[in-house]
Amino acid sequence: MFLESPAANWDAVPVEEALEQYDMAEASNRTSWDVDDYFGEEPEHFYVHRGDLTIDGALALGNTPCEDEDTVYVIDGDLTVSGPITFCNADVYTSLYVTGSVVAQDLVCLWDSCLFVGRSLTVRNLLATSLYDPAALVVKGPVSAHTWLEMGGRGCIYFAGKPTTDICVRGHLNEYAEGANAAVYLGGEGKVASVAEAVLPEFLEEDRIRDSLQILKAVLEGRPVLR
Repeated sequence: MFLESPAANWDAVPVEEALEQYDMAEASNRTSWDVDDYFGEEPEHFYVHRGDLTIDGALALGNTPCEDEDTVYVIDGDLTVSGPITFCNADVYTSLYVTGSVVAQDLVCLWDSCLFVGRSLTVRNLLATSLYDPAALVVKGPVSAHTWLEMGGRGCIYFAGKPTTDICVRGHLNEYAEGANAAVYLGGEGKVASVAEAVLPEFLEEDRIRDSLQILKAVLEGRPVLR
């Protein structure tokens, strides 16, 4: 399963019933939300965990084609993770919708990840993002992180307002970097730094992030990314 934990209790809910309970258009900040747009063929179920979910340690999310059924996971409550959360989908759009708030030590969202948060997002250390279309990181409440490293992907990044950060870092990965709508949220009261100032040299190549996946692996293994 996409999110396996002894603390999680998943109920398989038919799509039609789930869409009546959970407004995915509102969650994803879209005017409409159609399962066919994400999955091609309608998934058989949503998987729903009702109530708050607390996980001790790291939480690694994500899948690749044929690795897991493409569907939507809903945590109908808060998600609290004592360690890092990493989320990396490759060519599939399995989505996680947390109706409440999310708290984690670090959060890395890469490539085709779709994470929707109904309330606040609190990241005690590093928030790192690099998304493709039509991936998304949508947070309907306040966002706070020590450092936000936006690595120049595309996708939909939507916050209810500018995040509270000590440092914002913009790192370009590819020619699509200027298409990222995350740029409107960078800055605010926090310092805006270059990747050369903020990120350890082992992750850089000519003052650019060499590989966003190496950032994810380092965070998951508890290795430092920032200077």
